[in-house]
Amino acid sequence: MTKRVLIIVAHADDMEFMAAGTIARMTDMGYEAREVIATNNERGTLDSGWSPRFTADTRREEARRGAKVLGVNPDVEFLGYEDGRLSETPLNELRERCMRAIRTHKPDILFTWDAFTPYEEHQDHRSIGLAATEAASFSHFPLYHPEHREDGLEPHYVGERYFFAKSPRDVNKTVDITETIDRKIGALCEHVCQMEMTVMDLQVQLAASGLDIPQLKNAKPGDFRPLIDAQIRSWAGGIGSRNGFEYAEEFRRVRFGGIERLARTVGQELPDDL
Repeated sequence: MTKRVLIIVAHADDMEFMAAGTIARMTDMGYEAREVIATNNERGTLDSGWSPRFTADTRREEARRGAKVLGVNPDVEFLGYEDGRLSETPLNELRERCMRAIRTHKPDILFTWDAFTPYEEHQDHRSIGLAATEAASFSHFPLYHPEHREDGLEPHYVGERYFFAKSPRDVNKTVDITETIDRKIGALCEHVCQMEMTVMDLQVQLAASGLDIPQLKNAKPGDFRPLIDAQIRSWAGGIGSRNGFEYAEEFRRVRFGGIERLARTVGQELPDDL
């Protein structure tokens, strides 16, 4: 049976930064993957000459290109919320949108932000993580949004959930991405305006620190690939070195509620494809 994967994130490039190597491995194995992005991404630039509309349109196209590199369906779904203000959306509304996506695409596996980790400064990440987590927890309950049935959407159970975070806690799944790190970097580099912004933001931080790192200070934002390549390899290499891999990504993974723990008490283990 072909497994289905659904990635629900706040912004274009969240998937690529946090889980692209793992998702590329899954699509290489024949899994079908789709992405839902909650916001319009219209504030994702440090270039004051860009309008919000131009930024949003540019980042939508970059999201489609990044998805394609990873084998994710390039028909990305955008929920259309304002960038940087997702916490102002009522949780029940956002949860319904996520539940609708789950019942539409019927994933076996969900990827999203971990809403329960510390030090996450972006309200959009916290908000979509909580909404997607609650949606996946209750999408198989028929009396949650029974109106979905009018659109032909039936309750659906999501068996596996992969949660990622900048400062992860309770990590219990590490994935070797040595064979897919080049695709991870390639997908990130499709997000041209965001990678340019990343370089510019690092330069702002460097100038404020008073330090002098010539390769960063003198970097041209448009020539971002060497810096992004080094940054991602350093991050993934650190995770890998702790786990016996060259490069890796890490997650808090929940599978089938408490069934995994219960199965071990009777001497059984769930199979693991990764």
